[in-house]
This record gives sequence, structure tokens and C-alpha cells, in this order.
Amino acid sequence: MKKIVTLLLTAALAVAAATTAFADTKIEPGPDSSPNPASGDMNVTYKVNPSYTVTIPGIVELKSTTEGAVKGTATVGATGVTIPKGQAVQVKLSTDFTATSGEGKNAATLKYKVKKGNDEVANEGAVLTVTSGSGSTDLTFELAEKVTYSGTYTDTVKFIVSVG
Repeated sequence: MKKIVTLLLTAALAVAAATTAFADTKIEPGPDSSPNPASGDMNVTYKVNPSYTVTIPGIVELKSTTEGAVKGTATVGATGVTIPKGQAVQVKLSTDFTATSGEGKNAATLKYKVKKGNDEVANEGAVLTVTSGSGSTDLTFELAEKVTYSGTYTDTVKFIVSVG
């Protein structure tokens, strides 16, 4: 057992010690006083880690409008987006577009739709794409059918965030 532990520790040390070393370039006078070598190179590096913050509201409440519709608005946004060039932070929503009130045989359902501008968003549809900086979009949630039963109707919409 001691041999195995010793072997593992030796392997770990070998891997940890295997780092690239950059040597300084020394320019000194050659036999005829001219510099030898005549030039030197230096690497400049700066690592920028990816970062972003996506904000998704915790709730959207639907209310009757003066036009007779039942709607609510939620803003989904991304700020501080710093990711590799050619990629984007994308936010999609996942839902069955059905809110439920009650349980079991007394459960009532209401269908709703989500719109981005004038376009209806499908399940697994993208609602926001940001390549750098900041961006946001307003989503309108509205009932897609007439109310038959009273109650408090709820549903959970999942927002899926990806970078690619």
C-alpha cells in the first residue's frame, strides 16, 4: 500500500512540476561589440475569463387590460456579457403553456401564450441572444382561451441559459 501511495504522490508531483518556463533573452556584445543576438522577443498575455449575468423575473402576474385581454409582461436580460468571439449567451424558455388551479379531479387549466414583440414563442424557443455587452427583451404572457372556472392559476416556466 505504501508503494502505491508513493507512486501516486510521485506522479502528482511530476504533473504539477511540468510547467512551461520562459527564459529571459540576454543580449550581450559579440566579438565585434555588436549585439548578439540582435533582438529579443517577449510574450504579452492577458487572460479574460468569461462572465455574464442573466436576470429572470421571479413572477409575472396576468391582469385584465382595458381591451378585455388578460396579459402580463416580464423582462429577461443579460448584462456584463464577455464571452469568446463568435459565441452568444442564449436564453430559451421551456413550458407546456398550461396554468393549473386546484388538484386532482377538481383541477382546472388555462392555456396561455408567450410573445416576444408580435411573435409567439414556442416551447424551447429562444427569447434572448446576446454576443457582448448587454441586452434584454420584454415577454408578454397572455391567456389563449376564455376563463371557465375561478381560482388562482399557476405554472412554472423554466428558462434555459447556454453559451455557444
